[in-house]
Amino acid sequence: YRRNSMVRDASGLTVGEQLLAVAHRCEIFTKRQYKTLSDSLEPLLAEHDIRRIDLNDCSDRCQDAAERRFQNDVLAVISPQAIFEERPFPLLQGLGVHLCIRLKAGKNSGDDPNASPWDFAVIPLGRTVPRVVLMPSDRGHSYVLLEDLIKHFISEFFPGREIVECIAFRITRNADIELQEDAAADLMVGMEEVLESRRQSRVTRLEYSHDASDAMLAFLSEKMQVRGQDLYPISGPLDLSYLFTLHGLEGFDALRNDAWPPQRIPRIEPTENMFSSISRGDILLLHPYESFDPVVRLIEEAAIDPDVLAIKQVLYRTSRNSPIVSALKRAAKKGKYVSVIVELKARFDEARNIEWAREMEQSGVQVIYGI
Repeated sequence: YRRNSMVRDASGLTVGEQLLAVAHRCEIFTKRQYKTLSDSLEPLLAEHDIRRIDLNDCSDRCQDAAERRFQNDVLAVISPQAIFEERPFPLLQGLGVHLCIRLKAGKNSGDDPNASPWDFAVIPLGRTVPRVVLMPSDRGHSYVLLEDLIKHFISEFFPGREIVECIAFRITRNADIELQEDAAADLMVGMEEVLESRRQSRVTRLEYSHDASDAMLAFLSEKMQVRGQDLYPISGPLDLSYLFTLHGLEGFDALRNDAWPPQRIPRIEPTENMFSSISRGDILLLHPYESFDPVVRLIEEAAIDPDVLAIKQVLYRTSRNSPIVSALKRAAKKGKYVSVIVELKARFDEARNIEWAREMEQSGVQVIYGI
């Protein structure tokens, strides 16, 4: 933001002042979030026998189960990566949880009087091994988070080395990368370049365990090139999205909000052809309160109706297994003229939209990219 760093907008703030204000507000939100977790959510879960356990203070049965899970599911899958000063720092995935390990420097480093007394390594947790590891329990559900399981057995990764510290951290990369459509000769190629740039963009936030030492924090902040307002000490587990796994546990329906299923439209008979329903008059649908099923049915029926010559569709966001995309592909394979505008710049759905666009093109769909 250097080019216009001193320009003030309608808020009366410069870009730098706005970023500081945003960082301050995010810090307030984060503290509130973790206070809710520790003071409200986890105690309420414990009342219903859903507990996050400490492997340093659990039964022998639980310890044995944890060791089996580590040996069978973790040790052969997850690998540490040593950090060397003379080599580039490894490219870490944004929003992924990692462990950083500080070890006492090896014997060879003693030959260099200027060498650091510490060696460092990083372990990316990845997504192969589930983050929530269920443990045996006499009642309810006990679980341990993957990073805590690895930390408990961290010496298995570094036999013969003295481990000084192991902490969890997470980075957020800058995702605000714009593509000027009128300047991109090939919009698809341009968006793929944007996605690749997003993978390697600068770090805008570093979250780390609040008990990290000064040496560990200095190492991470230097390697991530982040400043004071971008450092977030976290008192609790990083990345609270693991709570969705707990929400999916069976047998706790009473703890969930009542479902609000979308209502069916009385004017549309489930067994009647959609074209027949439409022929009686216009139909107004209000989503999400009324079911989206009639829209899906209309496209699916159009895909196989011999009287339908063409389908013209706009796609902004799609589900992972989109029935609409499947219907459009079927229609094109049946020889219908299918023309689809795909918004490649749908924020954070760009990769999925690129994948769908290519699949549809291979099926004979005419795909148009644009806003």
